[in-house]
Amino acid sequence: MSLPLLDIILLLAAVQGIFLSLLIFHKYGQYYANRFLSIYMFLFSIIFINLILGDLNVYQKYPYLLFLHIGIPFLIGPSHYLYARNLIYPSTRFKLKWFFHLIPFLIFEIIFIIQFAINQDRLISSSKDYNAGISFIYLIFNWAIIIQGLIYMFATLVLLGRYSRNIKKIFSSVEKYQLNWLRNITLIISFVLCIFLLENILILIDINLSHFFSMTSYLAGFAIYLVGYLGLLKSEVFSSQDIISSFHQVMADNETGLEQEKTGKRQEKYIKSGLSPEKAKSYLYNLMNLMEAENLYTDSNLSLNQLADKLGVSAHNLSEVINTQRNQNFFDFINQYRIDRVKKDLTDPAKSNLKILSIAFDAGFNSKASFNTIFKKFTGLTPSDYRNKVSS
Repeated sequence: MSLPLLDIILLLAAVQGIFLSLLIFHKYGQYYANRFLSIYMFLFSIIFINLILGDLNVYQKYPYLLFLHIGIPFLIGPSHYLYARNLIYPSTRFKLKWFFHLIPFLIFEIIFIIQFAINQDRLISSSKDYNAGISFIYLIFNWAIIIQGLIYMFATLVLLGRYSRNIKKIFSSVEKYQLNWLRNITLIISFVLCIFLLENILILIDINLSHFFSMTSYLAGFAIYLVGYLGLLKSEVFSSQDIISSFHQVMADNETGLEQEKTGKRQEKYIKSGLSPEKAKSYLYNLMNLMEAENLYTDSNLSLNQLADKLGVSAHNLSEVINTQRNQNFFDFINQYRIDRVKKDLTDPAKSNLKILSIAFDAGFNSKASFNTIFKKFTGLTPSDYRNKVSS
């Protein structure tokens, strides 16, 4: 018996997903972010296998197999969100509050078991039937999956947006710590859910957009490859113990200070820090002297923790000093020094033969794109425009 093209694609995606799931769990499973990534991919693979078995009418012959997969779609959204959250808040311990995300799945399973016991034949006929069309129960099931999935995708985007702001409190160069790839995957999965929503809406008016959700299946198959490979390639940087401690410290500080920042009371979160104004000024004085004497900003990997160790203060107190005394975050504070160094070198006749990018790298920048963006932010000009202006 030959398989349709869609089922072949889904089978390949399922096999690939299971392989990557086992690889990630075996090699990188010490952190829960990677465990959730592994679970996430495995769940997707089971869903693809379910679609294939449905097309082959396996559940008509063996209805009890429905118990093996029927509620799994309710675990996709939570797995995606918990993967993102554990990537940002690295953890090596299981937390009981994660069970909260299982509630929709458990509720559905209980309802399904009861309904299966009452009327087994009706539930079997509620699965995909190309001759009879899509049943109302099946559509309700789809709507519940879509709504829950979109809620979790939105929560993930909010989490990633907050993260993109907070990494500038920790690092002076943020390129390799950015999670744009995960944001893009989240947007892709949100798009897949919207296509699924559109297909369900059109089914209600007897318009079968892509032969019973084939378009959604193709897109989901594409998404599973992206999630696995990008997660495997990109998340390794977050396993460093120094990175983990930095994230814990700053992200925890953000949780306590989020409400004050929303209301514009930016400095209230430091009231209980124990750092007096006199000591803060003393720390700032020492900080400025250290920066001028050792040119620490030329280290493109300089972090808040590293600078705090050099200064002999806690990272929290250093962040407070930069925020309250300079009205800047760590990222802007360090890059202000780098931009000043670049501006000085661009006006130096002895360095007029040097390329702008070479000058930028010497000042501590490690990316042309980020250098251009930051330079224009601080000066209002592109680096080449600035050089031309000072030259004339």
